[in-house]
Amino acid sequence: MGKTLKEIVENSNDLYMINIIKPNGKEKYNRSLWKYEMVDPRWVDDSFKDYKFKPVFLRRGDSFFLAYKSDDSNAYFVDVRKTIHRKSIGAYVNNLIEYAVKSNDVSTTKDEPSFRVSSNEMKKKGIDNFLDFCYTYRDYSAVGTGYTRNVRNLVVMDIDVDCTRPDNRDEIHRLLLLFAKYDSLPDFYIFNHKSKHIQLQWLIQSFNYKNISEETKNIVINELKNDPNKNKEVDFRKTDFTEISQLGIQYRKYTLALCDIVPNRRKFGDKNYTFWKAKNPMAALMGLYDLELLMPYYKDGEIQYRTQEEMNCLFSSKESRRHYFDNAPDIYEWYSKLSERLDPLVEKITEKKAMKNEDAKDVSDIKQDERIRPKMKADDSFGTSRNTFVVKYTRFITLELSKKYGYRHKEDFDKLPHELFGALKNEALSIVRTKFIEENEKYNGVWPETTNLSSFTNTEFKRAFDSAFTYVVHNINNFSYTDEDREKSIHSRHNSKSLKLIAVDKIRQKNTKITRKELLKEVNTYLQTLYVKKISMGSLKRYIAESNGLTDEERTILYNNLNDRKKYIDSKKS
Repeated sequence: MGKTLKEIVENSNDLYMINIIKPNGKEKYNRSLWKYEMVDPRWVDDSFKDYKFKPVFLRRGDSFFLAYKSDDSNAYFVDVRKTIHRKSIGAYVNNLIEYAVKSNDVSTTKDEPSFRVSSNEMKKKGIDNFLDFCYTYRDYSAVGTGYTRNVRNLVVMDIDVDCTRPDNRDEIHRLLLLFAKYDSLPDFYIFNHKSKHIQLQWLIQSFNYKNISEETKNIVINELKNDPNKNKEVDFRKTDFTEISQLGIQYRKYTLALCDIVPNRRKFGDKNYTFWKAKNPMAALMGLYDLELLMPYYKDGEIQYRTQEEMNCLFSSKESRRHYFDNAPDIYEWYSKLSERLDPLVEKITEKKAMKNEDAKDVSDIKQDERIRPKMKADDSFGTSRNTFVVKYTRFITLELSKKYGYRHKEDFDKLPHELFGALKNEALSIVRTKFIEENEKYNGVWPETTNLSSFTNTEFKRAFDSAFTYVVHNINNFSYTDEDREKSIHSRHNSKSLKLIAVDKIRQKNTKITRKELLKEVNTYLQTLYVKKISMGSLKRYIAESNGLTDEERTILYNNLNDRKKYIDSKKS
């Protein structure tokens, strides 16, 4: 029989027991209000009260549990009474899926940090459908559009214009009449008194928007099984365990088609919608956050609206919410009513276009992701051979982490306790390994610049990582920016921009009838001769606009910069 969590903590030299005291009610989800109480007799440092904590998952053998850490200490702190504790790899991975997939994200507003509500917690509270969920969390204005992340219960249409303007108000009225014609008026019309925008929502029965990927699940399980280090932080919370279903793709197409249902009207439908967060109709029912709920219906040739009393009756009891939800159509029934109008629009939307926007993450995940996992650059600057990638990415990550923790010089590393130095190295190793696995899967194990087709062993990976990590630690002084360096960098960026602008201007002046595609090709060919990085079509459009506004004096200065650049290149060649 495995050890209890209390036994694991008591027999460890880096784990300490604490009590976490959370406020009651709504405030319990606000981590800034939590209090942390030291109860471990081994802890004698009185600085604990000033620590700022963040949650981490730890592995000890085949036990996985939630702990808290602070940048002020190399120790971990565990509330053994309340923490999540899983005693096998399979149970831990299933818990990850429960956290990431079978949950909903709730926040006071869409831009505020979210908290997760798992399906298990919903069951404990007696929440068994989407409307029930919205009503239970009616104090929050932003919820996910489905009972859990893998299902959907709302079709959403944003109208991001001033809806109090007479022309927009009239257009919205015509739009509602159009929906009424097809017996498809939205269930919820939410008016935001602050922005003056509206959101139309149609309630539908749950369907599988995404399926759980057994392949991804098995990859994570196998990685944990084969990891020789069974005493470390583990964080797979950002792993996407899902794959979108075919019906999910259709749902995306239907949503995007609504954006074009009013021809030649911009922002009558948000084409950048990320298919997850929406306004909570029950928060609007309560009149919270400057939101107002309207429920339209069609009678005697006119759009009419339910009274506040009628709406309260529809949702005030669990039975009434259940009745309303059970009467909602499924996705096929909803679409069939509008198919005559939407079919021509849906046909124009390719699967690629439908999949262009990623599902939104909750805000707290976004912030963590940006802090810990820097994005790959679009130009594959870390290389397309296995060894080169590991070396370059390790150097990049180690530098980023060094900046994050305030280590600017080699002396900063020399002063670090062994535990802290090891923690930094392990954090870098975890990030690099995760990104390497992603890239390796992208190439199906066959890297373009790696001729050796044998597997890249853990020993080879670790050797490349250790070499790159040590290099940064020993040479970090050389990576620190001086004021002079910053000035040079700013000048360099400015000079590069001016060369790109004059290249665009020069070629446009020479050929006024050139197409944008041809112009982009010629500009990038020309920039190559100047040893200047290529530009994208988006950048080209900006440079064209700047070119149109150039004065003769500005053009002369730019041409002088161009000539200076050419002279410099010629001098280097000679």
